[in-house]
Amino acid sequence: MSFAKIVKEELSQLNTTNEEQLAELSAMFDLASELSISNHEQTLWFKSNNPTVSRRFLTMLKRQYKIENTLLTKKQGNFKKGYQIALGVKESLEQIKFEHGIFNEDDQSDLLTQSPETKLGYLRGAFLTSGSVNDPKTAEYHLEIYGDNSDVILKIQQLMNLFDLNAKITKRRKGFIVYLKDASNIEDFLRLIGASDTVFEYEDIRIKRDFNNSINRILNCEIANEKKTIVAANQQIKDIELILKYRVPLNEKLQQVVDLRLQNPDASLNELIENFEATYQETITKSGLNHRFKKLSEIALGLKEGNES
Repeated sequence: MSFAKIVKEELSQLNTTNEEQLAELSAMFDLASELSISNHEQTLWFKSNNPTVSRRFLTMLKRQYKIENTLLTKKQGNFKKGYQIALGVKESLEQIKFEHGIFNEDDQSDLLTQSPETKLGYLRGAFLTSGSVNDPKTAEYHLEIYGDNSDVILKIQQLMNLFDLNAKITKRRKGFIVYLKDASNIEDFLRLIGASDTVFEYEDIRIKRDFNNSINRILNCEIANEKKTIVAANQQIKDIELILKYRVPLNEKLQQVVDLRLQNPDASLNELIENFEATYQETITKSGLNHRFKKLSEIALGLKEGNES
């Protein structure tokens, strides 16, 4: 089961108030309903490829509108997307259309999302209907809600941003998506709409993944630094061997670092500083040590150029 389905399983088990359920239904109607007319009779269809979401829609609809007769159901096969469940509503249709602003010039649906709880109910319904969230084990944190109506997507964005989630909108195929990219915003959104248990799992996986990435970055940095140290030390030893080969006289300061490097061929500059201070009982800075190695490099370069000419 995908991570998004796990989230929706948890959300579908929530017990909510009548007001929250109406707001949740409103989002479901906004994102996944269509009105059909056959033999002068209207049917409002809700479509979903998630049986859990379809059951929640059906349960809330019957509870809020006292629909007693069996709703029409049908499955539509699609080779790529699997089966889609369609639930057809005929009873209480005028009341539903009026309250949810479905093909109604006098749209009253905003009255359903006045309180913070009902706003979150609407967002919960939107995510259940057409939302998805990446598994935190993947390389990218991403949560989105898709819709083909730009006004609905804009409404979802505005509701999200009332809770400081920094939601963005972009075009996607024939519709639009409102999305979150920041891991902490995704966690906040899931927690706000009621997926508390899943958020704990999300946080746990994310923290472990981020920790492992941090360890890997540190290890890679240490390996890179070690490689630089080895390359620099090897070059310094080559310079020293060339200087010794031609018996170039050196002053005391340069002779000190020559002896030090030959005695510690793999040491880093910091380690050489410690050895220097222990051996000669005087302090030296990293820049001072570098300066002496640079002088040795210049002497070696002069010897090379003299031999080539």
